[in-house]
Amino acid sequence: MSVDERRSALIEAAFRVIADHGVEGATTRQICAHADMPLASFHYAFESRTALLGAVMETAVPNDLADLLASVLHETDDDAPAIGMEESIEQLFAAFYDHLKADPGRLQATISLGIYGHNHPELDTFGRRMYERQFEVASIVMRVAAERAGVTWSEPVENLGPIVIAATNSITLIYLSTADDKAIRTVIGSATRSLMTYVVSV
Repeated sequence: MSVDERRSALIEAAFRVIADHGVEGATTRQICAHADMPLASFHYAFESRTALLGAVMETAVPNDLADLLASVLHETDDDAPAIGMEESIEQLFAAFYDHLKADPGRLQATISLGIYGHNHPELDTFGRRMYERQFEVASIVMRVAAERAGVTWSEPVENLGPIVIAATNSITLIYLSTADDKAIRTVIGSATRSLMTYVVSV
């Protein structure tokens, strides 16, 4: 197994162990066991547990929230009728919700890592960057969605990214805590209406 393959296997295993045991409970021994890898081989891939956690944070957003962007760009047929902005936003949140239900552990681990990083100086930079990247991806999603719907925003899309992430975090926490579909649909509706107040018709 190459170093890159070891790193990838350990990062994926860390996501799963963190989802099951929290960041504090995700020891290198448990992570290696989940990756079916001897503990002695850990340092061939990472110099420390902190380095591994940093790598997990760096890969969290491309593997998770990039699906939101993919859902916006899913239909590229220029002859297709333009989708309304409100419907587009609702579909984006619904796509995120479907993604969450398909793999709740990964998103649970991502939120746990963000909180853990904020409280541990050695990982604070990684945590901040993870959320900055989330905001960036969400902003791109809002820009592309508006272009497809033929509308503009009254605010720069960079200001809308945090609103989107606040909504997706709420959806995630409600699902992980209660799996209350009705409550989540209410959040999606509220978040959609909130974002629609920034829409300017062309």
